[in-house]
Amino acid sequence: MNSLSLSLPRLFAQGKLCALSLVLGAASLLAKPADTATAMRRVFDWQAAHPWSARHPVDHRWGTRGWVEGALLTGVMEAYRATHDSAYLDYARATAETNGWQPGPRPQHADDQIVGQTYLELDALDPSAAHVVPIKKTIDAIVAKGPRGRELWWWCDALYMSPPTFAKLARATGDARYLKIMDQLYWDAHDALYDVDEKLFYRDKRFLKPADGVKIFWSRGNGWVLAGLARLLDALPENHPSRPRYIALFREIASRVRALQPGDGLWRANLLHPEAHHGEASGSAFFCYALAWGINHDLLPADEYRPVVERAWAALLGCIGDDGQLGWVQPIGSAPDAYDSTTSQEYGAGAFLAAGSQVMQLP
Repeated sequence: MNSLSLSLPRLFAQGKLCALSLVLGAASLLAKPADTATAMRRVFDWQAAHPWSARHPVDHRWGTRGWVEGALLTGVMEAYRATHDSAYLDYARATAETNGWQPGPRPQHADDQIVGQTYLELDALDPSAAHVVPIKKTIDAIVAKGPRGRELWWWCDALYMSPPTFAKLARATGDARYLKIMDQLYWDAHDALYDVDEKLFYRDKRFLKPADGVKIFWSRGNGWVLAGLARLLDALPENHPSRPRYIALFREIASRVRALQPGDGLWRANLLHPEAHHGEASGSAFFCYALAWGINHDLLPADEYRPVVERAWAALLGCIGDDGQLGWVQPIGSAPDAYDSTTSQEYGAGAFLAAGSQVMQLP
């Protein structure tokens, strides 16, 4: 990585963005694609060597079939498609085989369905019924039960974990039933959790009517939603009747996120109350990924959103330690909470890989 790329995050952190912009003029703040790929690989290598499953071997919720690893895998596959680095594909395949291509142990829980996205992406490269049958069985049970979206996907994180799984399964099987039920579930969950005035999602119903009147919108929660929309639109047929509605929602949240970005490039965990002294990496990486994806797919105007992505990516580079660890990732939780340069987790690395995969493809 060149010296300018290495110094940028420190300049952002020191509040020197304006002065730096004057020096660079119209020059891009983004590293070359090869440098971006190098940063991605450093973060991946560190995270692969420090897995959650090794640190918490008896926690079935967050083993290699759970959402923590599943979120990493979504970024791993994004990275493979962008870089064609076989290390990513090898990691994803090895994890799927270790898991026996099984989703998590809670069939009705969105967190335990996210690994199915990677299984289906791997199956598209090397088709086999063994890759698809387990996740299909899980989703079929949901379709048969016919739950309400606000009951099944009652927290906004679920909109990253499950809807793209439905859409990818529909593409793999050619069965449009999965898209029909997914569509119904999604918009019912949306109606329960979306604040039409703030254009942001509440994490869950606990935050809908705050006793003190202070609204809380969690950065990572909204990052899950916006990045989930990008992944859903990637798998949704171009002629799907609800596609324009998903695009409109994507653009609406993207506009709000753009307006809320602090000058140093990193969004705070509490989006409307950015008193934290440092930005949070996982939510910021999901936003960076989604906004860059929107530019690359002609859904967001580059002249408005590229500077947002550039600031975010430069600041994310500054969250990488000398050993490759991506710090400033808020630990597992359900609301804004504490984090520092030493806190890291698979979902943060996954979001970073996804962001880099789109950043390196920007026109």
